[in-house]
This record gives sequence, C-alpha cells and structure tokens, in this order.
Amino acid sequence: MAEIVRQSEMLNQTVLDRDSMQELGQVEVLWMYPKVNRVLGFICKSGWLGSKKTAFNLDQLASIGSNGVLVNSAPVETDAEKVKKLESLVGSEVWTDRGDQVGKIIDYLFDLETGEIQHYLYVSDGWGGIVGSVYLLPPNYILRFGNQRVLVPQESVTSFAVYRGGVQEKFSKVKDRLKEERSQVTQEVKSLAELAREKARQLKEKARSVAEQTYEFVEEIALEETAPYTPPSADPDPWDDWEVEPAKKPDIKAPEPQRSSTSDVWDDDDWA
Repeated sequence: MAEIVRQSEMLNQTVLDRDSMQELGQVEVLWMYPKVNRVLGFICKSGWLGSKKTAFNLDQLASIGSNGVLVNSAPVETDAEKVKKLESLVGSEVWTDRGDQVGKIIDYLFDLETGEIQHYLYVSDGWGGIVGSVYLLPPNYILRFGNQRVLVPQESVTSFAVYRGGVQEKFSKVKDRLKEERSQVTQEVKSLAELAREKARQLKEKARSVAEQTYEFVEEIALEETAPYTPPSADPDPWDDWEVEPAKKPDIKAPEPQRSSTSDVWDDDDWA
C-alpha cells in the first residue's frame, strides 16, 4: 500500500544514517520536478547556520518517522546556489483561465515510494470556495505554471474537494488527549475508591473498639456494685400524722359546796 506523505511533514526533520546512526543534518527542502509533478529527493542542511548542503535521492530514504528520517547511503554534496534554483510550486498563486485568483498553494501530498505528487493543497481566497479552507488540487488540472503562479480551468474550481486531513489530525489529537485524560480520571477515581474503602475500614475498626470499651466499662460497673438493694419504707409520710385530730382532755368541774343538814343557812366558813 502506498504511503502518502505531506511535504511539510518532512521539513526540518533530523536526518540519520541508518547504519551508523550518525546525525547528518536536517531536511531543508524537497527536491521536486514540477514538469512531471514528482519528488526526486531532498536537500539536507548541516554545519554552521546550515551552510553545508547535501542531497539525497528519494530511493536513499529508508523510512520516515515523527521525529526524523533514516537514509541508507551517503549523500551527494551540493551548494546553496543549486538549492536556490530548485523549482517548487509551493507558494504559487492559483489563477483561473478567466483571470480570477482563487487561492495559493501551501503544500502537497506525494507517494513516499515513487515520489509522485497526488494532490497540491491550496488555501482558498473565497472565490468559488470558503475563505481559509484548504482544497485538493489534482496535478492534471494545472494548465500552466511559472513566475510563482499556476493556471487552472475556471469550471474546475467548484469541483475541487476540501482537504480534511487537518481536521482529522485535530480530531485525532483531541481523541488521544481525551483518552489520556479519561485514563487519568479513572486512576484518580480508583485511588479515591481505595481511600474511601480504607477510611470505612478504619471507621469500622474504631466503632468496634468503642463498642468493646463500652461493654467492658459497663461490665466493670456491674461487678463493683455490691450494696444490697433496699426497698422503700412502708411507714406513712410524716405529713399524714397531721391529719389525726389529737385526743381531747376531759372537762373538770369544781365541786359543789355541801349544805349543812341542820340548817339551811349558808355559813361564811363554808366558803373559807
């Protein structure tokens, strides 16, 4: 299966020799041939301020990763002037054959094995498309090119498809981030659950300890209680005595004076 790569994905990648793993520099520019819409190789820069230039043919490229590219043979030295003369359609304005400027080429997709350019990518200026949207421009629709401009048929502009790669890449990054955050949240939830179980266990042990201490305390009180139980007295309340009326003393009458049997006259001596 063909591996389709964006030109911009290779720029500034670290170049390593596959056999020695020696760093040879960074990818400066892809070497393409617009007349046949094909990538032939790339230019590597190294040394002070990237002054040294070396060239690699596409078939020298062993593999490409997210951080660098591996090459399987030594490069060919070249100079900066030759690099400047390399043709590229990246940065060219897109015009229709009726004189309308519709956008600007910013990138392209190519087959990593054959170098064949599958599509150019251009940003719409709004004519026949949405401003800022990236569209696919098939190479066979390019009628002419030169002076940083390409010419395409007017009627073909509305048929160009929107490039979804950027959106898909964004969704992929968001999906990976959400997956990572979900994993992190899951670990935090597990940690909280374990902490809750540990707290519950500690509370359970504490409650059991308190219950045992309470039982021992009550049992100790029961053993120390030795005084016999005394029922309440059945004697009446002292206040009840006040309801009984005290006994009355008998009335004592004074004795009546005795009269003499011989006389009915009372003598004064009888009252002495």
